[in-house]
Amino acid sequence: MNRRQGLMLCAAGLLMVVMLTVFVRLGTTHILVKRVHMDNFITQTVLCGSEDLQKIKKSEDESVKIEWEKAYPFADIDRVKKREWLLAQKIEKKAENIEKRIDEWTGKKLLGYYKLAEAGRGYAAEIGWGLIRPDKDRLLPLGDGAWTFVYPRDKDAIQERSASLVDLAQTVEENGGQFLYIQAPFKVDPYGDLAVNGRFDFSNQNCDDLLEQLQAHGIATLDLRQDLHRWAQAEHSSYHDYFFRTDHHWKPETALRAAKVVGDKLREYDIPVDDSHYDLQQFDVEVLPDYFLGSQGKRATLSRATPDDFSILHPKFPTEITLNIPEKHIHDSGDFELVYDKKQVEKCDYYNLSPYHMYGYGDMQVMDIENLLMPSTDKKVLIIRDSFCDTMAPMLSLGIRNLMTLDVRYFTGSVKKYIAVHKPDVVIVMYTGVVTGNIDWSTHKDKYDFR
Repeated sequence: MNRRQGLMLCAAGLLMVVMLTVFVRLGTTHILVKRVHMDNFITQTVLCGSEDLQKIKKSEDESVKIEWEKAYPFADIDRVKKREWLLAQKIEKKAENIEKRIDEWTGKKLLGYYKLAEAGRGYAAEIGWGLIRPDKDRLLPLGDGAWTFVYPRDKDAIQERSASLVDLAQTVEENGGQFLYIQAPFKVDPYGDLAVNGRFDFSNQNCDDLLEQLQAHGIATLDLRQDLHRWAQAEHSSYHDYFFRTDHHWKPETALRAAKVVGDKLREYDIPVDDSHYDLQQFDVEVLPDYFLGSQGKRATLSRATPDDFSILHPKFPTEITLNIPEKHIHDSGDFELVYDKKQVEKCDYYNLSPYHMYGYGDMQVMDIENLLMPSTDKKVLIIRDSFCDTMAPMLSLGIRNLMTLDVRYFTGSVKKYIAVHKPDVVIVMYTGVVTGNIDWSTHKDKYDFR
């Protein structure tokens, strides 16, 4: 047997082992766990790293599909366009199901998949193949253990998206409200990170252009990047210290400070705000060490990224809220920690759980929080948000009576109709610094589609 034949036999043997582990996992999942309801050391070992780790059963709080387009119908879509839209949604759903099945056959059914991925990334780095191409991977190290996504410059996208925001502001004013755009920070320092900023990543430049265009149209704006820069200067800290090293999101402590800035701004709009609970000293901080591997760390794997500590903020002061999240069947009253999805932190699972999404249950279509300990008022604030508000919005609710949030990426109804029905006094759009690509008007899932 020559060397070539030996290598081919080794490769064939390895492939057989890989397929065998897949069938072992499938059998364990569908026979031992689902049918026999076995939950012991053997099943837990075989399914280690899988979302099927324990008993597989339908969760009581599993998300439900809500047809928001019926409650808040679109006014500018005729029947033909609506049929096309529904067809596009159906095709997209099928594509998502296919992608999910493929994912199950890799990350969920292949025994040791994540360990293999880690070994591959680590080996590639050792032999010099670990170079990350920003144009393809959109992921770069920042040099101090922190990672970041990178995005190209796109002036055409900025013009279209600023025009959509201006149109939304007009709708808000027509319904008796006031409009504010808040620029959430991006992890790349707008005044530093010179090896990345303006070379590989243009998120800050895109943000600058967007804010300039909005201000030229008379739209009120608030740039939280400036606040983070001032904090870093005053505290002699790195800009990155306000974010997780392995994730693009800011830390809960940073979100709390941002809530105070937003609360101060809301006073200018005649919203009653009590900022006495926006101070970190008002909270007990529970720290889970080495507990969180964020979206960037998951991509880099544990072979190259070090997990973050994760903080849970527990108010020391009395709280009483009513929380409404239709997607989760939640309409309850209780203390502030109703907004915490503790299932995300029940165990440390770097690749399958996201502790960040413990706050506010993650990216919810609709979430309303009424602070029952604040003086009664009919003033309402609506935040059209992305994931940076998972942490910030609950913190903000500690100082105002009525807070509504909407995530356009998942909300299937008309934003304009929603505003016309609820007539919030202030509408905030708060997005982080990613402005690339033209608006996708076909699926009503683009976060700049405010129709």
